[in-house]
Amino acid sequence: MWPSLNLPGIGFAIASYHLFHVVGWFTFYFVGSWLTRSRPDLKLHWGWLFVGFALCDTVGARLVFQLIRGRQAIGFSSAPVLFAALSGAYVVAWKVRAYPFLDAWAIAFSAAHVFEKVACLMAGCCYGRPTDSPLGVALHAAQGDPTRWQPLPLLEASLHLATALSLGLFYARGWLRGRLVMVLGASYGAWRSLIEPARVGRPSPFMDSPLSIIQVICLLSIAFSVTYLLSSRVESRRSWIADN
Repeated sequence: MWPSLNLPGIGFAIASYHLFHVVGWFTFYFVGSWLTRSRPDLKLHWGWLFVGFALCDTVGARLVFQLIRGRQAIGFSSAPVLFAALSGAYVVAWKVRAYPFLDAWAIAFSAAHVFEKVACLMAGCCYGRPTDSPLGVALHAAQGDPTRWQPLPLLEASLHLATALSLGLFYARGWLRGRLVMVLGASYGAWRSLIEPARVGRPSPFMDSPLSIIQVICLLSIAFSVTYLLSSRVESRRSWIADN
């Protein structure tokens, strides 16, 4: 259940998995708090979402998706979706203004998931297909299996890092103010849906279609985010024309 990633023992894999997840939760909290440091009234919101992040990664993702599909792997791969939904509900319930909170949330979310994906690599989950590439990782070497696998979590960690840095640049320059979470929704949905077929043990197909449940969610995220960004651009253009 818990491959050792060519490291000494299953216990190490379990410990490192949880350690990197905890680092991810604190990264989310501190990045978000630092980006909104001029707004001390938002600090409590970051604290509550820190707790929500931890619950989605541990209790929520496992229980909900085990009940639906009976597969633990679906719970782990869908924790970001659950946390995004929880965060959206929280923002609506507490009427938190989109800027700067949601912009900072998008950056903090991506930064945190760099460590979340390293945790997946250490635990040997979410990996890709068997490969002869020297970049492959012998995830099950401790069980006597020398097969090397595509280190898909490292690719995802790199994409999350690139997304966090790009959104951070947008935030610093004031670009797409109040809409960075939609940029995240479109970009994350795009690359996640593309790499999902390479994942071993991915969720079951959606209604017997060639798409998985996660891919369908990603496509909905892309459609909603792009539509919002385009409509807000049209509104901004109309306002500019009216003012001039």
